[in-house]
Formats: sequence, structure tokens, C-alpha cells
Amino acid sequence: MKCIKPGLFTTVQDLGRTKYEKDGFSVAGVMNQYFYNIANALVDNEGASVLEITMNGPVLQFNASNIFAFVALDAEIFLDDQQIPVNTAIYVEKGQVLNIKSITAGVRGYLAFHKPLNILPVLESASTHTRSGIGGYKGRTLKRNDVFYFKDKPINYDIIGNTFNLNNVHEPNTIPIIEGLQFEQFEPESKQLLVSQTYSISDMSDRMGYRLNGENSLVHIDSADIISEPIAPGSVQVPNNGQPIILLNDRQTIGGYTKIATVSFVGREKLAQLKAQDHLQFKWITVEEATKEYKAYIKQMRQDIETIKMKKYKDLSIVRPKSKKLAKLIKGE
Repeated sequence: MKCIKPGLFTTVQDLGRTKYEKDGFSVAGVMNQYFYNIANALVDNEGASVLEITMNGPVLQFNASNIFAFVALDAEIFLDDQQIPVNTAIYVEKGQVLNIKSITAGVRGYLAFHKPLNILPVLESASTHTRSGIGGYKGRTLKRNDVFYFKDKPINYDIIGNTFNLNNVHEPNTIPIIEGLQFEQFEPESKQLLVSQTYSISDMSDRMGYRLNGENSLVHIDSADIISEPIAPGSVQVPNNGQPIILLNDRQTIGGYTKIATVSFVGREKLAQLKAQDHLQFKWITVEEATKEYKAYIKQMRQDIETIKMKKYKDLSIVRPKSKKLAKLIKGE
């Protein structure tokens, strides 16, 4: 598969290298695990590497037949000159060109393949961490003329047309947080201010962290500086300027600023679909509430994956009438 146009920020990702933070390696991995798992379920390739696409995507020419699915809230995508749906397993022949023009709802989408990408793992993961230059394709975002190869695998034509309607996210701009390790090092008014004011996401935001801008700054009792310590995913650290930074997948493994809060797992899934200039509000929840929320989220995701495996929903409108052989294969004739 050849990259004709790379898109804004396209990287190879999986669930990340979770065992090596103690050695100083960032986790990386997909920003939205639900979208990632749905994409791989549609193409019957659980746990495989995908392309994570931000805002607008690549133009890719396939050098071998395959089945792919692009999972996003909504997007404008074309296979050759034909517009095709999101969240649907689509057969592609050698020579065809996929153009992911733009993501029109949310900010990130996931391109999964039935024949998996042939990517050499680094520390048990294919995920790209661009700051350290490891994983994925040469440790960086896609560039023009990059060439990917797929592993050999017989095509299961029965999955063509698998489709799924993504569940609407409840309160997409409301981000649940629990108290952080240095919660008590902030003025009482700031603890309330964090959840009472609206924040905008700065242009200086990426997979490492989202910088936020609020009308009023948070105030420390003493100083923003602490002895460096491990950073949990979703940590909301507050430097001396009093404006929060949410640390995400590509974050450093240790840091030395006070952390007023931690974004819950479900909150981080929501953040993955917010972009610069979007607005958000925080809400305090307890550890018990965050755990309950997480279990319900994972349960729903597993149910959705099982629904896809049962092939309950099909969309064969994109199978061209002239493809008689393919149509017969899908019907099992």
C-alpha cells in the first residue's frame, strides 16, 4: 500500500507499550480504544495495528486486495471516485485508491485492515511515539511515497459489508475527573473553579497533552513545583501560570508539576474526539463512580463487538453490480 498523500497527522497505533513506563518509554497507543476495537472487529482482526488519522486523512493506493474499515463519528471518504460509508467493512482491489478527505464529526478516526499491516513491534507494540522516534513506520507520521506491506492472510469475504452505528457519546464536552495526588495543594476556590468555568483547548495541544485556557487561573497554596514522580494517564497538571494541562498517551513518564485532578478513562475517550478551539467543562466524580463508569463502558464495547461478530448488520450498497464474482462470494454461492 503506497501513501500518495499523508494527511495531517497519520500514525500506526495499537493499544500501546504498557509495560515499559518504568524504563522511561511512553505508552503511546490509540487515543480512542472504543473506535479502535470497533474498527478491528469490523474487519475480523482483533488487536491488530491500525492507522490513527487526525482531522484529514491520507490518500492510499492498494497494491494488493484487502478489506478495510474506517471508523469515525463521520467522515467524507472515497474509494476511487465512489463515496463510501464510514464504519463499514469494504473490499478493495489491487490498484484502487482510498481517499480519506476529511473527518466531519469528531477529530480522529481509525483505519483497520483484514490483512494486517506488517509492522515490526518495538517493545511488544507497533505504536508510534513520534517524540522518541520509535514504533510504527520509522517512528514517525506518514509521508508521501511511504510503502506498507500486508501480512499474507486468506480473505474472509463473508465480513464484507459488516457495518455498525456508533453509539452517541453522552455529554461529549463534559469531562469527568477525580481528585489528583496534589489536590490539597490548591486553594479551595480553585478546586471549585476547575469545574465551574469553561475551558478552551489550545492550539498547542497534541497526543502528548491538551493545554487548556480558562478565564481565571488556578491558584496554588505554595508552589507548582514538586519532586518529579510518575504520571498517570489523564493527569491534570497545573504549572505556575495556573492553566491546566491534561497529559495523554504520548506523555512523559515522570513530571514535576502539581496535579489537581485525573481524567477518568471514559473522559479520555471523549477527549480523543475534541480538537483545538473546542470547549469543555470538568465535573468531579469519585473513584467509585469512575470505576462503575469504566465497567459499564467496557461492557457496552464488548457487547458491540459481539454484535459485529454475529454479522447482525450488513451494508452491501458499495459492492458494484459488475463485481458478480465478489457478489457470489459474499452470498456464499
